[in-house]
Amino acid sequence: MTSEENRLETAAAALRDAQEAVHTARRNLTAAIVAAYRAGEPATRIAERTGTSVVDIRNLLAATQSSRRA
Repeated sequence: MTSEENRLETAAAALRDAQEAVHTARRNLTAAIVAAYRAGEPATRIAERTGTSVVDIRNLLAATQSSRRA
């Protein structure tokens, strides 16, 4: 293999690793958002703390079928 081919495969492997890290981070953030909401934190405050919109938080909570009760 040439160094160009190695570079391409190395970059592809790095991308796969980064995608897995993003997936894990999103899963962890979702769990933290659900936990904060169930603990009584309002969606508006969660949005402020996470730098997202209230609509995004409410959509996430709806998608995970989260309620204030565990």
